[in-house]
Amino acid sequence: MLKTIYKYELKKLFFARVNMIAMAGSVIMLVFLVISSLSESIPASREAERELDGRVIDGQLFEEIEPVLQYENGMTVLKITEGNEQYVPILNMIMPITGDEFDFSRFYGMGFYDLRRQRIYQRFEKQDLTEEEIAYWEELDAKVAKPFIYHYHSGPRELLKSFQALGFFILLMSAVGLSGVYARETADNMNQLLLCSRYGKKELYLIKYAAGITWILTAAVLVILALVIPYSLIYGMEGTGEMLQLVKPLSMMPYSIGKMLGVSVVIFLLAAVLFASLTMLLSVITQNAIAVTCGLLGYLIIDLFAVVPDRLRLLQAIWSLRPNAILMNTGFVNYRLLHVAGRLFLNYQAAPVIYIIIAAAAMLIGRGVYSRLQVGK
Repeated sequence: MLKTIYKYELKKLFFARVNMIAMAGSVIMLVFLVISSLSESIPASREAERELDGRVIDGQLFEEIEPVLQYENGMTVLKITEGNEQYVPILNMIMPITGDEFDFSRFYGMGFYDLRRQRIYQRFEKQDLTEEEIAYWEELDAKVAKPFIYHYHSGPRELLKSFQALGFFILLMSAVGLSGVYARETADNMNQLLLCSRYGKKELYLIKYAAGITWILTAAVLVILALVIPYSLIYGMEGTGEMLQLVKPLSMMPYSIGKMLGVSVVIFLLAAVLFASLTMLLSVITQNAIAVTCGLLGYLIIDLFAVVPDRLRLLQAIWSLRPNAILMNTGFVNYRLLHVAGRLFLNYQAAPVIYIIIAAAAMLIGRGVYSRLQVGK
């Protein structure tokens, strides 16, 4: 009987018109964004990028690049010709260090890696890191191979960058698809009948919760595939094992692009569970699907535009743990660490534990609220 109810709840979620539209619309929009990003980016074919494969990123390479730069309206740009499009990924890599002006004279004055170190320490000072934190990062950065060696990595690079939009998609899908999981029965005047039935309290609550988690994880997997498949077909996934610094040169973590892709996938799936749990909790409490949707959209607006100043260290540390902050890749260059039980943790290391705790708490609180709902209220 319980299995039959679970299947029925799944059917309601998967075949609800609004949920089908939300899921299909998200997949189509992400595929469109992939195609759009390709059309807007500077053209560099796979064959052209492979010409630099194995090259050391050093002064000799910069000397080759500088002659193909030109000034337009006070800005330095790459003049695309048939023979130099392979330099595009190199310029995209060094921009975070040099700035948009591509001032190569700074390399000749202090060197690319000294300039990178200077930029990192400027961030250390801005974020007011302790000596213990700086020592932690220096130990990690010592494991990063230098000088950097360029290898083809377009597919994993673009996929990693694309994760910065996925947190917002899964939040929207949760707001649209799960806001009525518990509120719909009240709107349809079915709550009294359900609460008087044999499985009307604890069992039905858990079944609905399990169905909601199943739906959101299915949607999350489809969203990931909407990015992985196009990028794999266009670029291939060669270069997954290359160093993260080819994508995030200011990162001090001695990890590969593939490892950070794995981290992003785990964070994204746990974020889906977190958002779904909170959405269903609000659905139980408010018994109003519209109120839940509006509340989550309000949070989304705050998430997009709110910035916590560096001087508010504790508040900023908490704010940096939200899923969208990590999925937007800022977690890879966020140097502030979390101090727990005398140990230091990166935000992406602490976030999964926190998400699981919050999701479990939301489920238990929702169960308590649901079990207290009485016929006639």
